[in-house]
Amino acid sequence: MATTLNVVPVPEPRIREQNRNEVRWERQLHRKAELDVNRANLGEMLQEVAAIESVTPQEIKGLASRIKRRKHADLRDLVKLSYGFQQSGENISEFVRITGAINVVVKELTGHDSDRQLLAAECLCNLSLGDEVCCEKVATFAGTYLVALVENLSNRRVATTCMWTLQNMISSGTKAMKILNSQGIIPSLTHLLEVLEKDDLLAEILLAIELILDHDPAFISPETIHATILPLTSSKEPQLNSLKVVYKALCLTGFETLDVETAPQIVKHVVQQLVLIGTENGAEAILSIRILANLVAINEGCVDFLVAQCQQHNFKLSQLFNLFSEDGQVAVCREILWLVGNVSKTGSGNEFKRFVQFDNFVECVIIPKALLV
Repeated sequence: MATTLNVVPVPEPRIREQNRNEVRWERQLHRKAELDVNRANLGEMLQEVAAIESVTPQEIKGLASRIKRRKHADLRDLVKLSYGFQQSGENISEFVRITGAINVVVKELTGHDSDRQLLAAECLCNLSLGDEVCCEKVATFAGTYLVALVENLSNRRVATTCMWTLQNMISSGTKAMKILNSQGIIPSLTHLLEVLEKDDLLAEILLAIELILDHDPAFISPETIHATILPLTSSKEPQLNSLKVVYKALCLTGFETLDVETAPQIVKHVVQQLVLIGTENGAEAILSIRILANLVAINEGCVDFLVAQCQQHNFKLSQLFNLFSEDGQVAVCREILWLVGNVSKTGSGNEFKRFVQFDNFVECVIIPKALLV
């Protein structure tokens, strides 16, 4: 069990790009059903458009030219465009080629008709599934409005759909992210992180911040991470998205925290999540344990606070180890051994004595055979 901290590095750009692309399409599959629920109140017209088996690039081109000429898009136009964008990248490219067409969709997004506003938001969300050039254009023409609408918490359906669009653009590449950064996306996200509690939109805000952290420390500086991202995220009720943000933010700071309150707060946040974790959440368990193992390795005070939190929640690392050992998840068991090793080497004798008195790890664990090979 290592006594020296080996901070897990931020992934290489190629891996980050692959991760972002996988996340984008996984999110889209999940969101189609949610968008269908949002649109349900618009009636038979939507059923009629949804019945269309395919929308061709030529139809998209004609529709884009028509709404540009009329300077207006009605409900059918927006729904047909949205379905067309879902069906192929060629449809997206054809629409983007028509200069001025996207401006019409943005006009409907900023209008006063709530149905058209929602459908325009969905239209831009599906349009942002295009390539980096497409996302750059969406960011240029719509980014400011999308950021503003996300902060308008009075209309959660529109705010959430706009948030999805921003996530797609953030994950598309550096060019769109630079535009969004200049439009103030990071102050908006940190403000929302501060005001929202347990909420579906909070989960989306955390995902957006995670995607920005995947880019480059230049977008979210170490100072911002220390001053806002880590304290605010760890103050929320724990969830998978908050753990990812904490982990990636700590990777960018070398697991250093500047004030005396943040590290203990992170320990509390992570232990609260570990208490609820089952064997179906192996990846989440590994993420949580890595946060704790790195923190205690460089901060003796975190050892004492970890022991106190375990006692408060009657949570034993030996029980967690045995849970995953019985399930054959050796990778999780190795991480727990690393954490316990860091606790034993970093903490003072009294702290480790307290730990052993509460959780006699060595005598209680069942070692999986795969670890003995």
